[in-house]
Amino acid sequence: MHIEKLKAGNESLYVIKKESDEVGRFMLSEQGNGVKQLRNLQVEGNVSKTGILYVFELIQSYLKEENIKEVQVKSHSTELDTLLDHQQFVLKDKEKQLWTYRINC
Repeated sequence: MHIEKLKAGNESLYVIKKESDEVGRFMLSEQGNGVKQLRNLQVEGNVSKTGILYVFELIQSYLKEENIKEVQVKSHSTELDTLLDHQQFVLKDKEKQLWTYRINC
């Protein structure tokens, strides 16, 4: 799998592809100072939980390649909280459910 940028800007759009087939997409919103917020992550309905972990690892690797210092994610479920914790994200704001991941560029 790989990631392709479809639209650049303050809210950049990306697709996740397996060979030439689109299996997901997401947006990165500019937050300033090299920080982006991951938004609207969508993957095909038949992607397993293991597949979701791989998608997060793929995104994290891509962010490192792009020299992005930090990514933020707003969680909407305890299941996502568990996934983010597993992927080394840190809960920055419990009230807003805002998780952060610092990339070592």
